[in-house]
Amino acid sequence: MNKILAISLVAAGSLRLASAASLTSPTLSQPIPDYANNGLSGLAENITFNHTGIQSVTDVQLTLDITGGFNGDYFAYLEHNNSMVVLLNRVGLNGQRPYGYDNGGFSQVTLSDTAANGIQTYQNEVNPGTGPLTGTWQPDQPLSGLNGGSADGAWTLFIADESQGGIGILTSWSLTVDGTATNVPEATGTMVLLAMGAGLLAVAHRRSLANSVRG
Repeated sequence: MNKILAISLVAAGSLRLASAASLTSPTLSQPIPDYANNGLSGLAENITFNHTGIQSVTDVQLTLDITGGFNGDYFAYLEHNNSMVVLLNRVGLNGQRPYGYDNGGFSQVTLSDTAANGIQTYQNEVNPGTGPLTGTWQPDQPLSGLNGGSADGAWTLFIADESQGGIGILTSWSLTVDGTATNVPEATGTMVLLAMGAGLLAVAHRRSLANSVRG
């Protein structure tokens, strides 16, 4: 007669599920104030996530739409949970270009740590002339500085124009956040072993006893 030998295994710990959330601001059409004229006022806009379930952020990507102005004028940062990373810090500015790049605006420019090239020197890869920059670029500071902690709450984009003239318009922006979701208990599993013939167990037991007696 065959028997079933069941061994229960209880898994320790918890299962962490991956999750993602994405939001786009409404059409803003907000002028970006001149930093030179308005001190630190600039323009601050919020995107707020609620009930994402993301307990630990692992990746952040931001997409910008800016019409006009000069790309080398812009200073921008993203802030969440009392942490801040600089996205744009007067791109292209150096000793040969005291005003930075003079291209006009950003059209669906995505800032991502996984991009191949940094936005600070984008003209080494492409020069859009008088048109807007496009594509995916690394920000001036890694967005990984915002990793960890919940995705819920306000994410604040601040942007200012640090040079007079050429006023730009923030048309819209969007944010995609990936992370680890709320912990859920792992299932308790049962591993079942089939003992083909109860006699095998009995034989093993008798051999063990015989060896013990001879010893």
